Amino acid sequence: MMPNGSYSVDSLLKFLKYAGMEGLVNPASARSRRNAVEQLASELTEEERADLRRVNVDDLASRFHKLEESSLRMEALELYAERFRLALADFLSWNENPASFDTVGAERLRAIPRGAGGRSGIGPEQEVAERIALESTENPLNVVPVALGENRTVHIAGLPLDLSRAEADKVCRIVRAFATEPGRGEDGE
Repeated sequence: MMPNGSYSVDSLLKFLKYAGMEGLVNPASARSRRNAVEQLASELTEEERADLRRVNVDDLASRFHKLEESSLRMEALELYAERFRLALADFLSWNENPASFDTVGAERLRAIPRGAGGRSGIGPEQEVAERIALESTENPLNVVPVALGENRTVHIAGLPLDLSRAEADKVCRIVRAFATEPGRGEDGE
């Protein structure tokens, strides 16, 4: 992944996922920063969402605190703000020069060093574990809601992002086994 010239919130979130998976930033730090960005992003203006270089993190935290009616402890808000600052600093640095990127903060001491040829320094098993952990921050519990009709929704949890057609068919067969009366669904199945 290379910088695409965008400084949007979405680009920052993609960067944090990439940085954690590639060992540029300690994976746990990448997840915690991503969570902080997601929490505070709800109070960003449209201009700030499009260009994070316009964000004053202290002002953002203040707006968040006021609008959340102090439901969040100040210590937690300060932690979110600090993680947002670190995420933003890393993102801006990476956007300027990805080849010489080095993470800010103490996390760099625990980040996984790059392997030979600039490849990720983590092994295949750890890469899978990190991918699962990072994907779960995008969709907590990997829950997919399926609306069946008025006031009827089924929530399917744990679907992998790389679900094959054969695996999807198997899930469908299992769900069909729970059907008790024909024609109850909208499509008559």
